[in-house]
Amino acid sequence: MKMPNDFFAKRLASIQEQKARRLAAIEEEKAAQAHVDRLNQQIPLILDCIDKMSLAGLSETEIADLFRHGADELEKIRENDAAKKPQHRQK
Repeated sequence: MKMPNDFFAKRLASIQEQKARRLAAIEEEKAAQAHVDRLNQQIPLILDCIDKMSLAGLSETEIADLFRHGADELEKIRENDAAKKPQHRQK
């Protein structure tokens, strides 16, 4: 039984496409893990900050409120920075 050459070409293209998708998924996972690792490095800093605020007499609720407020302020800063960046016009 003889198979047409285009069968093999299509099969090879399909295999290469699958391989490219798998490699892209691996790269995406590596980037996500690097992001998680970078965030995890900051946990001791945050815990130290929480400990110091607790020693200063702040309750858990007050500490949480401060972090929420800080996150809100950071979001405002990022929104302002994004608004200041020049937008590229699409034709």
